[in-house]
Amino acid sequence: MHLIIVAVVVALALAGLLAVRHAVRTAATVPPVSDLPAPPKKKASQPMDVWQGSIKADTRTDYAPDPAAKARLMEKLRQEELRQRPREGRN
Repeated sequence: MHLIIVAVVVALALAGLLAVRHAVRTAATVPPVSDLPAPPKKKASQPMDVWQGSIKADTRTDYAPDPAAKARLMEKLRQEELRQRPREGRN
C-alpha cells in the first residue's frame, strides 16, 4: 500500500516537472515582429441612428405577380416535395 502511494507521488512530481519544462520551452522570449505594414487607421464610427437612417425602405407597391412564373415555381416545389418524399423519411 505504501509503495502505491509513493508511486503516485513520484508520478505526480514527474508530470509537474514535464509540464513546467514544456511551459518554459514554449514560452515566447521576445514578442513576435511582423514584416507586414501597419493596418490602416479606422475611420471614426458613425452613430447607430445615422447608420440606420441611411437604409432606405422599399416603398414600391407595383408588385404584380406573374401568374406563369408563380405556376412554374409551384410546380417546381411540388416536384421537389415528391422527390424528397418526407412521409417516407427520405429527407
